[in-house]
Amino acid sequence: MCINPYNAMRHIYTTLTISIFAILTIACGKQNSAIHPQTGYILAFADDSCHCVTYDDTPIFSTAHTNTSLFYDDIAVVQSGDGKWNYIDRNGEGHLTQVYDKATVFSEGIAWVMKSGDMPGAINDKGDIKISLRDTYAVRVFIEGRAAFAIVKKKQILWGFLNKEGHEIIKPQYRAVSDFRLGLAAVQDTEGKWGYINLMGESIIPCQYTMAHPFNDNGEAIVKTDNGYYTIDRKGTIVRTYAFDEMIPDGLWLRVRQDKQWGWCNEKGGIAIAPQFEGNRPFGESNFAPVKIRGKWGYIDRQGNVAIKRQFTEAFPFVDKCAAVKTGTVWGFINTEGRFVINPQYDYIPQDYLYQALGLGCAHSTLNIE
Repeated sequence: MCINPYNAMRHIYTTLTISIFAILTIACGKQNSAIHPQTGYILAFADDSCHCVTYDDTPIFSTAHTNTSLFYDDIAVVQSGDGKWNYIDRNGEGHLTQVYDKATVFSEGIAWVMKSGDMPGAINDKGDIKISLRDTYAVRVFIEGRAAFAIVKKKQILWGFLNKEGHEIIKPQYRAVSDFRLGLAAVQDTEGKWGYINLMGESIIPCQYTMAHPFNDNGEAIVKTDNGYYTIDRKGTIVRTYAFDEMIPDGLWLRVRQDKQWGWCNEKGGIAIAPQFEGNRPFGESNFAPVKIRGKWGYIDRQGNVAIKRQFTEAFPFVDKCAAVKTGTVWGFINTEGRFVINPQYDYIPQDYLYQALGLGCAHSTLNIE
């Protein structure tokens, strides 16, 4: 069966738009991970081609791929029209001669790949196989020297962690896990409760929460119990409590929902921007954030003032002072003044760019074997 890549990606964005807030509130689904791409360019698709351009729309290269990651360690994983995956460098040239049925991005010098009929393997940037896996359901890229992997046992999917020698450091025993961040990973036990373990698998904070986010740079994490949301420190001590209906980390601020309206609170729980929007997306490292007002997206500043008027059918957070926006059926990029630096002309933007802009981590960090 031949799949039209534009229709496939349009479905991805429809699903992403409909479920964006659900995605962001599922504990440890897509993580605010340590896998960060190099920036300084934009990838976008039009006319059945992938175009890499500068921020002023100067062409760098074009390829005939239907899907691509951003560049990690100067390498991007790309998919061709036949569904096969390989890698390109920053000039758009092929990085490896091998072609794979499934592949992840490189992280810490290693990527996971798989050919039909073969076991999944970890390769270095020269294509050499470093690790081979058997009886594995899924595996994620290495973060802080650990790769999460899953097996199926008694009809349950259970997650554990490998080291870079391919040794099982933490046996598969968790229903779900986050990537490690600052030496700790959130884990969900088979009863559905979340806690935290260290790099050796030792329980640091017992599984007791209904939701758990990774720790931020201040050594605090947002967790939830049946009684509401809390901030805890690395010992599990409650730092503060909150009275919001929903909370999502956004740097040192938090996106909050109250009475079906979205806003922000600061790290101490005080209201920074009152909940008043139909939807919002992260500030991230920018001073501007997308907000939804009466069905259209615009941008506000950190004082809550409208900086770019509502006019877009989609709007994503700023990355390097550019933001992807959709007008009608096409995509372009604006600067922080709301002016188009790349006019709306592209059919779709890579999913990896949108996930990274949203703080959800890399869209190509997991190899699903099954």
